[in-house]
Amino acid sequence: MTLTISSRAAYALISNGLHNIAIAQVILFAIILAVQFPMRYMQEWRYWHHSKRQSHARCALYSWWSMIGLLCMIRIIGSAMVISTSEPTESMLTAEMSLQSVGLSPLFFEVSLLLLRCGQAGQVGPGNSKYPKPLRITLHAFRLPIIISIILGVVGKIIDMKALGEAGSILLIVTFAVVCGIVSWLVVKSRSMLSVEGHRAVLLVALALPFLLIRVIYFVLQEIGPAKFSLASGEVGILAGMGLVMEVIIVSLLVTARAVAEPIWSTERKISDGMECGV
Repeated sequence: MTLTISSRAAYALISNGLHNIAIAQVILFAIILAVQFPMRYMQEWRYWHHSKRQSHARCALYSWWSMIGLLCMIRIIGSAMVISTSEPTESMLTAEMSLQSVGLSPLFFEVSLLLLRCGQAGQVGPGNSKYPKPLRITLHAFRLPIIISIILGVVGKIIDMKALGEAGSILLIVTFAVVCGIVSWLVVKSRSMLSVEGHRAVLLVALALPFLLIRVIYFVLQEIGPAKFSLASGEVGILAGMGLVMEVIIVSLLVTARAVAEPIWSTERKISDGMECGV
C-alpha cells in the first residue's frame, strides 16, 4: 500500500472521511486513560512487583507509561493530527498511518504483561510467580517478533515496499497463533496452577483474543488487502468497526482482567513468602 497521494483533493477527502472517527478516538481513549491511570496507580502501589524501591513517583511513572496508557496516547496524538487540519500534508498522513500501525503492539505487550501478572495474582513483591520458568521466558519472548512485524509493516508503508509489509503480516499471524496456543493452555491449566483471581483473569484475556484477531486481520488487510482497507482512502465504516471498536473492546477486557488479577478492593493480599497481610 502506497502512502503517496498526489492531489490536494485526495488529502481533503481523507481528512473528511476520518474526521468523525478521529474525534471519537480522542474522546474514547481520553476516557480510558483517565480511568486506567488512577486504577493502575493503586494496583502498582498495592502490589508492587518491581525490584526497585517503591515510591509514589515510580508508581505514577509506571502507571502513566503502561501499555494501555501508551496506546491511549498514540491514538489521541494520531487523531489530533487528523483533526488539526482539513488538508493534511503527505508527511502528516505518513505519521498518522505509522501511529495507527504502531498502536497494535501495546495490545500484544499488555497481553504478555497481564498473563505474567496472572501468575502473581494476589501476591505482593517481586519474584513470586507461580509459572514455571520456561513459560515466563516464553511470555516475555513473544514481544520481540511483534516489534519486528510492526516495524516491517510501518517501514514497508513508508518506502512503498509491499514485500516488507507481507513479511511483517506473516510474522504477526504466526506470533498471534503462538499467543493463542499459550492462552489456550493456560485456560486449561490455570485452574490448578493459579489462584482464583489469576484463573479468572486468564479467562478474560482469552475472551479478548477473538477481538484481537479481528484487529490483526485488519492490520494484515491494510498491508496486502484491497484499497477499501486502506487507512488513507478506505471505507470509514471498516476503520470504525475493525479498528476503533475492536480496540475499545480489547482494552476494556484487558483492564478488567488486570482489575480481577489485582483487585484494589480486596481486604487481604499475600506477600511473597506466603504470609497474609491485611490492608
